[in-house]
Amino acid sequence: MIKLNEIRTAINNTIVNALKGTKFEGIKPTAIDFTDGIPRPSIRVIFDNSRTGKFNSNLKERTLTVRVYFYAENKDKYRNDNIEMQDILENVFLEDVKVTDTFYMPLAEDGEVECEVVDTVLQCSFDIYSLEDIYDDSNLEPIEEIELELNVDNEE
Repeated sequence: MIKLNEIRTAINNTIVNALKGTKFEGIKPTAIDFTDGIPRPSIRVIFDNSRTGKFNSNLKERTLTVRVYFYAENKDKYRNDNIEMQDILENVFLEDVKVTDTFYMPLAEDGEVECEVVDTVLQCSFDIYSLEDIYDDSNLEPIEEIELELNVDNEE
């Protein structure tokens, strides 16, 4: 099963790759605590809400709300940086998030990336969705032919 850390890493990698070739190249999402102040520019990714349950007996269904916070380099002149970052984030998350080579998470049913600026901080949020196998049989040995010798006497 896919772990939340794998999803977080995939989202962080998606952001880093989207920033290549832009003026924001080199900014990496951070998980540090901002008690000593906010390093600028910086990006922070958090999972705000998660809904997980059984889709059926074989599949786990998950909807995960992702919030991306962008702190512009200059908190007094943030508008242009926020607009440029919003364009990047809105466009990159319209595509599925590649978690592994065989597991992708698309936007959830509404398919929206919502962005707003609160106290100079750009906040983008979106829901991603997955269905994944509950039972993994990939490590089991394949069943081979079984030869049974049945000596059944039909005596009455």
